Amino acid sequence: MVRGLLEIRPAVRADEAAIRRLLDRSARPCVRSWWWEEHLGTETFLLTLADGYLVGALLALPDDSPVAWVRLGVLAPEIPAGLWLDATLPHLEAPLRALGARALAWTDVGGWMGEALRTRRFRLLAYLVTLRKDDRFLPPMPSSAPCTVRPAQAEDIPHLVCLDHDAFPSPWWFSAATLEHIRQEAACFLVAERDGLLVGYAEARSANHGAHIGRLAVAPGFQRRGVGSYLLRTVLLRLWQQGVKAVTLNTQVDNVASRRLYERFGFQPVGSRITAWWRALDKTETGR
Repeated sequence: MVRGLLEIRPAVRADEAAIRRLLDRSARPCVRSWWWEEHLGTETFLLTLADGYLVGALLALPDDSPVAWVRLGVLAPEIPAGLWLDATLPHLEAPLRALGARALAWTDVGGWMGEALRTRRFRLLAYLVTLRKDDRFLPPMPSSAPCTVRPAQAEDIPHLVCLDHDAFPSPWWFSAATLEHIRQEAACFLVAERDGLLVGYAEARSANHGAHIGRLAVAPGFQRRGVGSYLLRTVLLRLWQQGVKAVTLNTQVDNVASRRLYERFGFQPVGSRITAWWRALDKTETGR
C-alpha cells in the first residue's frame, strides 16, 4: 500500500544494486532491452520511491530516431501503473525533447501496462510476436549462394547505419553507437556482401534460453533475392556451433514476409503477442 506521495529522482551510480533487487523481486514482466547500467546518471533514467523505498525504475532514450523507447521499465507489484505514469512522465518529457525525441514508445511486456498507457493518450504502434526454434531443421538452399557472409567489422558500422535506416521505419532505427555496442557483445554479428556492397546484416545475442536474434536486415533493393534466408541460415549454423539449442526472435504480427521466412525455417510462435504503444511528446501536456 502506498501511504504517501511518490518521489521521483534521477538514478545515480550508487542505485545499481537497489535497481537489481527491484528487478529480482518484481512479479510483473519488465521491459529490459538495453544496457541500463551505462545510463545511470542520465536525466531520462528516473527512479520512483514510496516512503523512501525504491518501487520503480524507468529509462527512456532515443537512438538516432525521433522516437524514444522505454529501455528499462520495472515497477513493484504494490504500485498502480497509472499512478506511476502520472508521477513519472511529467519529469521525463522535457529531457527527452532536449535529446531530439518527438515521441515516446513503450513495449508492453506481459500486457499489464496497456490500459494505463491507453488512458494516457498512448496509441497502438505495433503488435509483436515472439518466435522460437528448438530443432536443427534448415530448408534447402539454391546451389549458388546469393551473397557472401562474414563477421561484422568496426569499419562496417557507418554503412550498416544507412542500411538499417533504409530497411526499417524510424521508430525501429539503430544508431552507430548501438550497432557497435551490439557488435562487441553479440554471440554472432554477420554482414552480407554482394558485388562489393553491404546488402544485409544479422545479429544474435546470448539469452537465458539460448540466443535471441535481435536484428535481421536486408537492403530494400536486395530483398526477395535470398539474402535474408542465407543470413538466417548462417546465423543459425554459427549459433549451433556455439552449443546454442533454442533461438528466439521478435517480429511484427503484420510483417507477412518476415513471418513466412521464419516459419519456413521452423520458428513457431510462443507466448502472447506484445503490444508496442507510442505517444507524442507535446510541450503543453503532462501526465494524464
